[in-house]
Amino acid sequence: MTLNKNKYATLMDSTAETLNINNPRLLETKKAQGLVEPYSSRFDVDMTEKLDNGSMQTIMGTIGLGYNQRTLLSKGWFDMYKEYYPNGNIKSKRIYNKTSPGDYGLMYEFDEQGKLAKTIDFDEGWKTSFEAITEIAKKYIQKYNYKIDVSANAVINADQQWNKEYIKIWRKESDGKKYWQIGLNKAHYDNPDDKKCERVVILV
Repeated sequence: MTLNKNKYATLMDSTAETLNINNPRLLETKKAQGLVEPYSSRFDVDMTEKLDNGSMQTIMGTIGLGYNQRTLLSKGWFDMYKEYYPNGNIKSKRIYNKTSPGDYGLMYEFDEQGKLAKTIDFDEGWKTSFEAITEIAKKYIQKYNYKIDVSANAVINADQQWNKEYIKIWRKESDGKKYWQIGLNKAHYDNPDDKKCERVVILV
């Protein structure tokens, strides 16, 4: 059983939902598969729009085969990803860490009628939550004089270039042990030709 449940990962629940596959704006993007004639009889759709809360949402898919929806949230540590059946019923939904690939939180899987079929807890076996790691990160941010907000509602910089100040939190398993890692990066512009940066990695 997972200890120290993580409020950062509660962006979605197991409620069934349906994608409006007849959305006129989505259908306006319909394009036949293939680059030359004769084109495939299948059609792809690809729509990106900005939501009222500032987040960016992209819906992609092939009519008759299925769809996926990725929501890049304007604030917070995680983005949302959902898959839908050809009829528009939800197939699965989960979250993704903005700063590093990996499995976090809960993933819900549904049957074609929209009934919850399975719940996978990616945090099971991890005794320390993502939220607790951000509290540890705050101490090092202060210690090394970084100007980074790691709160649940912060704007997290996912652009991990040498000339950016950013934080990266990720976890890994090695030799049967579980580790959290915190990475901090700060660029130095005194000699940009050398692309100097200060990088700190903390192992928890």
